[in-house]
Formats: sequence, structure tokens, C-alpha cells
Amino acid sequence: MLTIGTETVDDVRSEIEELLALHWKEIAVWQDIPLAPIWESYYAMEKSGNMVVYTVRDDQNANKLVGYAVFFMRNHMHYKDHKWALNDIIWVHPDCRDGKIGRNLVNYWEKDLQSRGVHVAHVNVKVAHPALGLVLKWSKYQIVESGYEKRLN
Repeated sequence: MLTIGTETVDDVRSEIEELLALHWKEIAVWQDIPLAPIWESYYAMEKSGNMVVYTVRDDQNANKLVGYAVFFMRNHMHYKDHKWALNDIIWVHPDCRDGKIGRNLVNYWEKDLQSRGVHVAHVNVKVAHPALGLVLKWSKYQIVESGYEKRLN
């Protein structure tokens, strides 16, 4: 059984570093740019109340971390009285992707973000990895804009 919850960066950092390498290898567009998280910034965002870490743990495998979603929260610069949440990263280990856990994770973060006063959840999805987009569509998210990227050096 998989359990979804919220944890602190301290709670998950040692476990998440191993999973981040798998995550990066799967989805990084620029494989020659090494993964190097700025942990101090995550701690600062969390301390300020502007970040939340959601975790997926495998209860039948020593409560092992098998997925996560991290959101940054702030009042929108264009709408001062409304708080937006923007995902930093979302990933579930391929061995645990069954469709249901993705929907359960989305439902969990929606309820939690709403309890934190968030009005809009904005989630980025890699074009080359559309599975998350399918889960979001099922959860009534809609495509509102596209992003383009170009390597400059």
C-alpha cells in the first residue's frame, strides 16, 4: 500500500537525493547540465511557508520513499489577493505508476493547497512525458499556456 503525506525537506533529503538522480535521468532535457539542487533555497522557502513537500511512501517496503511533489506558493504578482501554487517537481517511481497513485497524489495536494489558502494550482508537464498531463486532465486541470525553451550556451 502507498501512503501520501507532507514532510519537511529534512525528513526526506537523504532519501530524495537517490530518487532525484533517477528522476533527472528520466526527464532532463539538457543531460549535460548536472543536477545540483540548491538545498539552502529549499530550506529557506520551506521556513518562510512558501513551499510544501508531498511524499509517496511504500508501506509494504519499509516505508520507502517512492514519489514526491514539491510546490512553491505565493501571492500572484498580477493578483495580489490570490495565492498560486506552482510545482517545482513531481515524480513517482516507474514501478509504482498505476494511474491510481497519480490521481490520489493530485487529490491530496489539491486539498492541502486549498487548506493553505491557495486559489490556483499551476503544474508544468514535460511534453516528452505526457503521463502526468493525462492524470491532470482526469482531475479537471486544463492547458492554459505552453512554454518554449532554447539552450543559449
